[in-house]
Amino acid sequence: MKRCACRGEGARAIATGRRKLSIASPASIDAAAVTSQEDRLTMSQRVGLSLAIALAIASLMGCNPGKAGPGTNYFPLTPKSTWTYQIVSKSQLTRYQITDRVIGEKYVPSLKVTGSVVDESYSLSRGGTRPLVYYAKDGYISRLSALDYDQKKIEAPSWGRSEEAQFLPLRLLPNLTWSNVIFPYGHLSGAFDINQTHHTFAEDKEVSVPAGRFAGCIRIETLAIYEGGAYTRNRQQLKLAYIDWYAPNVGLIRTVALQGGPKGPEMERVELVSFNVSPLAPGVGNR
Repeated sequence: MKRCACRGEGARAIATGRRKLSIASPASIDAAAVTSQEDRLTMSQRVGLSLAIALAIASLMGCNPGKAGPGTNYFPLTPKSTWTYQIVSKSQLTRYQITDRVIGEKYVPSLKVTGSVVDESYSLSRGGTRPLVYYAKDGYISRLSALDYDQKKIEAPSWGRSEEAQFLPLRLLPNLTWSNVIFPYGHLSGAFDINQTHHTFAEDKEVSVPAGRFAGCIRIETLAIYEGGAYTRNRQQLKLAYIDWYAPNVGLIRTVALQGGPKGPEMERVELVSFNVSPLAPGVGNR
């Protein structure tokens, strides 16, 4: 779901992006441990996907919910919910799908955190299935990715874990502004980080994707600046813009990545192909 990583495990170095893109890194990282993990990072890290500890506040009423109102949840994570996304990467000349399935809320001993676990599967050969963990902190949803399973136990790689604090506000509304920093390779020496600034808008038009047409969406526009590590050593700076659309009681439906800024050429696109959002169980209150 989810701000594309697409919210996944493809290298989000062009995209540790907001929700669900998987994109190759444009910069080399000297540390061998980082290089060996580069193909495991995702833009679900924005579909996100790039998908939170907040449970669905309202169940779906029909396939394509029309209007947002009180109790609307733009990032539902009820257990057994699924989303399938198609990723079209112009930078890598490839097309594939990822599917996110909510496992549920649990304590993860290796991470020492309680959060909503989402399994993300890839149509790519040897893509496999990898977990994402979302948890609530200080009014925001935070995300941990670049994780793996070891005999059904969630483990982080030896170099650390990909961290994105303040991935999304717990209550997503128009006219919000916030900033955060992503550490795609944890705090490993020699790795870069991504500074992001986000603005939300009420989308006044219907958004059409393969899964249907959706009204009442919130659009998030993000400017991401890649710096530190190889970027500092090579005196370079990578700048990307991400635009995400979230539909009420569905979640992420589209992410577009643009090179250089909002007016730059399109590099990657994530679109929702199908979904099934489970309603809240009887007796479960709103969060």
